Amino acid sequence: MGLLCDMIPSPMVLDLVRGYLQHLEEEDGALRQIDLGISLGCPLSPLMGGVYLKPLDDAMTKTGWFYARFMDDWVVLAPTRGPLRGAIKRANQVLESLKVEKHPDKTFIGRLSRGFEFMGYRFDSESGRDGVDIGAQSWHNHFKPMETLESDGADAERLAMYQNFWWRWVESGVYFNS
Repeated sequence: MGLLCDMIPSPMVLDLVRGYLQHLEEEDGALRQIDLGISLGCPLSPLMGGVYLKPLDDAMTKTGWFYARFMDDWVVLAPTRGPLRGAIKRANQVLESLKVEKHPDKTFIGRLSRGFEFMGYRFDSESGRDGVDIGAQSWHNHFKPMETLESDGADAERLAMYQNFWWRWVESGVYFNS
């Protein structure tokens, strides 16, 4: 709320947001007060994530290196080890001040020549598609819904619809030379 108070001058809007943040949740038939966090599926979640991580955006922008963030996934690209170490140190300071931890399985720090995955895509000079391909986890995640649809008895039209939506996502980030 402190970050929001600095950004939003309207007390009415702040009260509305406070209502989303401080709410009741039902657990085993009993109501309990929630004073920290947002309800699962809350429509304010993307906005709150953006506001909460704005200090990280500001700090990484000041490094001068390439920085991109979508929700809680982010990437910093620096030309050499020295600037990268500086960006990592600053990112760690900001994340610590926000009481946020990096997920060890989702954190990659290393040379671009080793490639990396971001937002479901693999960025790798070896990929052959302008350095962008479908990430391994994306392939894996693609098959789970297919299996569920098939086990639920989905017909061929429903399976084809899922496939079309999935390929539309793939092609939005990967250019295929036909």
